[in-house]
Amino acid sequence: MLKNFKKKSLKAKIGIIAGALAILLLLVYVLYSNFKPEPPVEYDVAKVTYGTITDYLDVNGTVESGQTENFLAIQGVVVEEVFVDVGDSVKKGDKIATFNVSAATEYLNKAKAEYDKALKEYNDTISSSETNANRKNEIKAEIEKLSKQISDKEKEIAELTAQIEGATTGETAPIPDDQIDMIAMQMLSNGASLKQVIAFKNAASQVELPVMDEATESKQKELMQKNLELAQLNSQISALYAEDVTTMATDSSVTDALKAMKDAKKAEYEKIKTAYDTMKNGWYAQNDGVVTTVNIKAGESFVPVKESSGSAFDITSLLGGSVDANTANIISSLLNGSSTPMGAGVIVESYDNMIVSVTVGKSDLLKVKKGMKAEITSLNSKYEGEVIYVGAKAADSSGGLDLGSITSLMGGSAGASGAVVKIKINNPDSKIVVGFDVDIKIILGTLENVLTVPVESVIYNSGVYSVFVYNEEEGTASKRKITKGLLDDANYEVILGLTEGEIVVKSPDPNMEDGTAIKGKNT
Repeated sequence: MLKNFKKKSLKAKIGIIAGALAILLLLVYVLYSNFKPEPPVEYDVAKVTYGTITDYLDVNGTVESGQTENFLAIQGVVVEEVFVDVGDSVKKGDKIATFNVSAATEYLNKAKAEYDKALKEYNDTISSSETNANRKNEIKAEIEKLSKQISDKEKEIAELTAQIEGATTGETAPIPDDQIDMIAMQMLSNGASLKQVIAFKNAASQVELPVMDEATESKQKELMQKNLELAQLNSQISALYAEDVTTMATDSSVTDALKAMKDAKKAEYEKIKTAYDTMKNGWYAQNDGVVTTVNIKAGESFVPVKESSGSAFDITSLLGGSVDANTANIISSLLNGSSTPMGAGVIVESYDNMIVSVTVGKSDLLKVKKGMKAEITSLNSKYEGEVIYVGAKAADSSGGLDLGSITSLMGGSAGASGAVVKIKINNPDSKIVVGFDVDIKIILGTLENVLTVPVESVIYNSGVYSVFVYNEEEGTASKRKITKGLLDDANYEVILGLTEGEIVVKSPDPNMEDGTAIKGKNT
């Protein structure tokens, strides 16, 4: 083959050599492509630095007007004039409507009568309870005094009996009639019946007593007198025990229930009177605002929207069976008294004072305090806010009395599972609309100058938090366990496991092995 190559012309020789070189280069390229090492995966990295962590509570709520004027009307009043419609803007002092309130007078008088009745029942019960309590104390003192007298009398009788038993002559004689008559008269004066006295006289006439000398006979008479006195004392103490049983102090649950009734009837009366007086003088706006509801019409009698009534219940069962039938009837009659039909006639809401109401769970309740700052988001716009109220779950504000209010007054639970929190929006605009749902971040606290890492750098697995630390010189990532603290939208607080200046991998592959070669890229 070499001889043939030598015989080739120079041009042919150059072509052969060029072709061989091309084949060789192609072979080298193929081999390199198949066996070259994979380049390291590129990850964004970030330095561990000191910074600020803001802890917050994420909630959502409904926008409300901070100043809502609910003009309540009583059923039957005749609307004379209406000066507003839904959507109208009103200024403080603008006239809203006028009425003829004569048809509502009966409701006002009835509410006053029901309140007076509830007040009297409560006061009478308190007075009776105090009287009974005082009498029970007096009975206790009298029983203690009589018990001492009975004990002393029994000792005297025992001593006389022993003296008499040793002084008999052995002869017997019937009890003298005058003594039997004297004892019978004493029995009658102590309240014994005629039948009991006759039975005593018949039995006594059949009894013979030992004949005694004059001194012993005197002691016998004394003994009979002391036995009579003892019987009188026992009769008195038995009567006191019987009176103590029947003299019952009123159960506290009953007085609590009657007080709740009284307070509710008072609130209802005051509510009706306020509505009556306001309608009598005419409705006027108390603040600048926008009319959102109009349920009245000039020339017509007002009819409120009907509300479903609660189901009836057994008051004796509610009070744990601690009341008698008469007391239960009194409480039931007070509770079931018909309420005055009322309803919203006009509602005016102020758009200059907007709040958001949210319900915070029990676990978060202790974290939220009045005055905390908040961030409100509505329609992609952010607004500053402040917590202005933290309290128990809102109760019925109508002033009425229901099963839940009585139960709570008597130590039961009304079933509240959280707390109502109100946040004032400091800078509302047209994107804040009453009734809209908005997102809120309540700022619980801020930590300054703490070690932080990006949220996306932290991996959580089986209760362990860890990060991948990037070694820039070696081009590797090492997995390391950390102890984290608070977090916010961007960063975790690092308590243990990292130092300032170290570099961590952002968004690492959770399945990355310890020591994996990577290429870090700062963002």
